[in-house]
Amino acid sequence: MAFTDPNILEMPEDPSSGAMPWYHSIVDWVEAETLVLSREQLDFHDSSPKKEWMWWSCRTQISHIAWDSLIFTKRRAGHLLWPNGDVPEPINWVDHQMGPNNRWDRVLDTDLFWEVRDLLAKLRLGISWLTQVVQEQPIEVLRSDVRTVRGTDFWKYVIGTLPRGARISEENERDIIYDLEGSLWMVFYEMLTHIRTIQRLKLHLGLETSVDLPRVGYLRLPHYWGETDENGPGMERL
Repeated sequence: MAFTDPNILEMPEDPSSGAMPWYHSIVDWVEAETLVLSREQLDFHDSSPKKEWMWWSCRTQISHIAWDSLIFTKRRAGHLLWPNGDVPEPINWVDHQMGPNNRWDRVLDTDLFWEVRDLLAKLRLGISWLTQVVQEQPIEVLRSDVRTVRGTDFWKYVIGTLPRGARISEENERDIIYDLEGSLWMVFYEMLTHIRTIQRLKLHLGLETSVDLPRVGYLRLPHYWGETDENGPGMERL
């Protein structure tokens, strides 16, 4: 069985462990970093072209993490969670779909979900889905669920942090081949990077951070920990 453990925050080198992320830490860390922020602090951002990491405010970072927890899980693991097709609708899926026709840019509907408490409620729901997947599905199922997508410079950059589960195709170097085990670790690391960005925004404002984040996954890369203010690799398709 795949399983979670509060101490599992990085993909084990040993594939026999079958360990999966402890997703509940994400909610705890987001709450710890943001619940004491004022509205001005929550909404501070800088849209300068050379400060891409500051384009999204702390509030927007929370909204994106919540969006990711819902959209990713439905899209990548919905067939395991709802095999009969009875997909719940906590948000309007059409409005929030990925791609050029999405109404919202990788965040939740700001007209409906603006207050932090509402964003956290959606995040908790998405985290519960992720937890259900890794607690109920055998690791063999996660590893056998393999997909191929057109890669991006960002994906090529970050998959090097995984010991397995995602790789560049030998047949076409523009394609990324990844299994569900790798995908579930990638979304965990993705969420971590946005929590770290919240911390970086707070530090920029002269505020103290609340959590000693583990430097695992994508956070071992200089662009996402904050060792450089340079823009990281982009999401344009290869």
